[in-house]
Amino acid sequence: MIIVLDGVYLQIAAPQIEIPLLAVMISCVTMTIFAITLWITWKSTKENTRATHAQLLRSFHEDLIKRLEKNTILKTTDDCERYANDYLNTLDEIAFLTLKNKIPLEIGTYLRRFFGYGLIIIDWYDKMVSDDFGVVAKANWPNHFEFCKKYSVQKNPDDKLPKIMQDYNKIK
Repeated sequence: MIIVLDGVYLQIAAPQIEIPLLAVMISCVTMTIFAITLWITWKSTKENTRATHAQLLRSFHEDLIKRLEKNTILKTTDDCERYANDYLNTLDEIAFLTLKNKIPLEIGTYLRRFFGYGLIIIDWYDKMVSDDFGVVAKANWPNHFEFCKKYSVQKNPDDKLPKIMQDYNKIK
């Protein structure tokens, strides 16, 4: 008798589920798992992107600071010109990446003051090295100029060139 009651109990506890209803339930569970997986992937990708952008900003900042630190070891006119070219090349690279949306705009605008110093270097070049350097500079570093124009970058009056660059014509 126990066996019969046991079988009856099982039939009552596990009612027959129709195939279409079972398919809908499985689909709902699958969609829920998919949505959770998609959300976790999106969140992970977003965190990785933020970390990559932070590393990129740190790298650009360190590179520009290292270039600025080199102004203490400038001895010759060639050193001054190489320093200016290297600095402007780096800025042009950052401007290119920013303008082409390869890096977030925030990285470029964060480095805005460095771009202002770049304008001071270009003025120095124009006054000290070559009278028509403005034309050459626009050809060599077009992204720098476009970035400065687009984001209204101005020279900071507190930024000064190294003494050796200010005395460039005396050295020459």
